[in-house]
Amino acid sequence: MTATVDEASTAQYDVVPERDPDRGWRPPGLFQLRPEALAARAAVVLGITGLILAYILTSQPFRSDNLSAGVVVALGALSLNVLVGYSGQISLGHQAFIGIGAFISAYVISETHQSFYVGVGAAVAVGAIQAVVLGLIALRVRGLYFGLVTLGWGFVAENSLFRLRSFTGGGEGRPAPRPGGFQSDRMYLLLCCIALAVILLVDWRLVATKAGRAMQALRESPQVAANYGVNVRGYTLLSFAVSGFYAGLAGALSASRALSASPADYTFVLIALPYLIVTVVGGLRRRGGIVVFAVLFAISGGYLKEWALDIFGAGWLAENAAFLVQALSGLLAILTLIFQPDGVGTITAPIGRWLKGERFRLHGDS
Repeated sequence: MTATVDEASTAQYDVVPERDPDRGWRPPGLFQLRPEALAARAAVVLGITGLILAYILTSQPFRSDNLSAGVVVALGALSLNVLVGYSGQISLGHQAFIGIGAFISAYVISETHQSFYVGVGAAVAVGAIQAVVLGLIALRVRGLYFGLVTLGWGFVAENSLFRLRSFTGGGEGRPAPRPGGFQSDRMYLLLCCIALAVILLVDWRLVATKAGRAMQALRESPQVAANYGVNVRGYTLLSFAVSGFYAGLAGALSASRALSASPADYTFVLIALPYLIVTVVGGLRRRGGIVVFAVLFAISGGYLKEWALDIFGAGWLAENAAFLVQALSGLLAILTLIFQPDGVGTITAPIGRWLKGERFRLHGDS
């Protein structure tokens, strides 16, 4: 018996448990990294920025207008991500958010003869205000009921507000010229990329703040968040204001990209549904995945049409390429929700975490 106990004691001390190298490790702040680690991250960011600038400024224009459309879709999807991904609200009427921003910008530029930048400022301000008004409704109804409210608001804007000739110019739309120095498709793409970079930086910092964490707590349970001292009313309205701000900017850039804002361009089929699909497939709360899929979504219709013309000639596939892309994207959204909720963000998230100062790992919660 004594020998057995001694053997057990010896075995207990001879077996050394395997140490988890990541246990107890916490990611340092970005600027607390070692100089070589910070330099590596800075080199990657500068390299990506240099490639984008080199493409825009030195190469021949190549689908610059389509890429600008992709950036606009990314901004609109990031707006939806604030509501759906961060705050857990259902928004089905984003054509109102985007369209009002577009028409406000076009109206300010063409009717009051202000600059493009004043139009953008008016668009983001009005976008934030209208979103806050909807946020007041969200404080009373949630889930599917609020989704129906946003759906109704979208159709009211699409079928009534956007038909006011004094505001939208009617079927002809309103001119929305581009700013000086950015008239060409290539330079306008540069302007759109700058706007997207600013919004990505703002969104990243927002999520890292107390306000961002509070908004995400609301997604899980407003009641529990309130018990922990979160101001449910204030942070709900903040999430709507941020979403409306992003949407207003997307609308203003969309109008000047097309050189006019027309009611036919801001419908549920062309805006609300595709943007929601991009947000889901890109990955809720995954900024990188949303941006990547938004660009792919915007340029895929043109590529598919060209391939169809080259292979089959003029026919049904070439004529309906854009609608086929939407249909396939909808199917992809269903498969994403079932099998991979992080969507394209599964690929981009490890890179994003590494750039923020964490270790590079293919799987993680942040």
